[in-house]
Amino acid sequence: MRSLRRLEVLGNHVNIKSRTCSSVTPPGHGSSITVTPSVGMVDEPVNIHIRGLDAKQTVTVVADVVENGMRFESRCVYQADRNGEIDNFSSISVDGSFKGIEPMGLFWSLRCLSAPKQSARLVKKDVSTPMNFSIKVYPDVHEEHVPCCQPIMEAKVQRLYKKPGVRRIQLTGKFRGAIFIPEGNGPFPGLIDMFGGLVSIVETRAALLASHGYATLALSYMHVRTIPGFEDRPDAEVIYMQEAYEWFMEQDYVDKHRLGAVGLCFGGLLSLTLAYILPQVRAVVNINGLSVTPVDDWFMHEQPGWPKLENVYLTHEGIVVKDGFALDDRISPVRAWKHGAKILVIVGEDDKQVDPNSHTDFYELCPNEFKHLIEIHRYPGAGHLIEPPYSPHVRATTPGRKRMRTSAVVPEKFYDEDIMAGGWPDKHAHAQEDSWKKILNFLEKNVKNVNRR
Repeated sequence: MRSLRRLEVLGNHVNIKSRTCSSVTPPGHGSSITVTPSVGMVDEPVNIHIRGLDAKQTVTVVADVVENGMRFESRCVYQADRNGEIDNFSSISVDGSFKGIEPMGLFWSLRCLSAPKQSARLVKKDVSTPMNFSIKVYPDVHEEHVPCCQPIMEAKVQRLYKKPGVRRIQLTGKFRGAIFIPEGNGPFPGLIDMFGGLVSIVETRAALLASHGYATLALSYMHVRTIPGFEDRPDAEVIYMQEAYEWFMEQDYVDKHRLGAVGLCFGGLLSLTLAYILPQVRAVVNINGLSVTPVDDWFMHEQPGWPKLENVYLTHEGIVVKDGFALDDRISPVRAWKHGAKILVIVGEDDKQVDPNSHTDFYELCPNEFKHLIEIHRYPGAGHLIEPPYSPHVRATTPGRKRMRTSAVVPEKFYDEDIMAGGWPDKHAHAQEDSWKKILNFLEKNVKNVNRR
């Protein structure tokens, strides 16, 4: 038994280094499935090649993964070609979670099967461990989540947010969050990465950015007002973020001449504000974050009556909050261009949390001499939660009463409802894939490869 266990451990090490995974099939069966790469990054496409089927045979392909105690699954129906082969880059899905030629459809169409609400979002909490997918092939068409027969073939796939050489440092003092440091000798270009106002922290994008060569601070800012001295300050989150960033840029592994900020939702607004405050910030990526506010230096002033809670309304899918941020009289852009920072804005045109049209105001209110610093990309049919590519799409999420209470953007009568993010699965998936390429190119040009001042 010890020998068998040793062989199993050695086999696992070999599999981690392998870039191709072949199927496990019943004895004597001539079909096979090959997945390339079998171990890869989550922003890397996967090729699924099925062979040995009958000509024009119909099969159902099912992908599933278990994360945070919940099971997520997707499925599609393919018809083999005349050679009995299926390739996800060229074969058409005729039914299931998606239709048409969608090479990564099995990943971005995953849905939760085991949570009370199927709007549960797939978020990797421990980015140091891989996501372990199973891809099974069943004969004929199977619509049930529990197929009535055994798969004719199966393959395992591992997807990583963090490359093996990337280091993670947990922050436990005044600043909360985690730092990800790329493999190799620094100093590295530095980024701060922040998510929205309904989550404490999400480390997935920061881990990926570090895997692309950036020392990245994933900052948690939701707890700030529990720190003595910050309780009643309107600028609490901004001062906390500024202090965290100034501490971060002084670390030996960070090149203080190559710095940037990335943020989604409220994190996008904070990222713009950071560039306005600190001249060291060379570039900002704002993903569906507020870019205009009622007053200049919004973080220094109380803003009674904004957001406008009376404009927040409930649909059969969930709460729509974007009208709560409406600005009737004075509109003030966050002047992130003040010190010459380059600005990339990613906009989902079906965003239900931040008005997509507000980014037009942001650009138009920018002085002409700074307009060349702003780059805006709009994606029709995409929603609020534009994340790295192939992340499963949800039109609504279930934050829960506790998070709703701390957000201050939703009336109390709606605390138990889902909150709309918007977007349509295929269009949102295409937006995530395209915008991630643009984000990486933007950061490479304006952070990683900038000349030192």
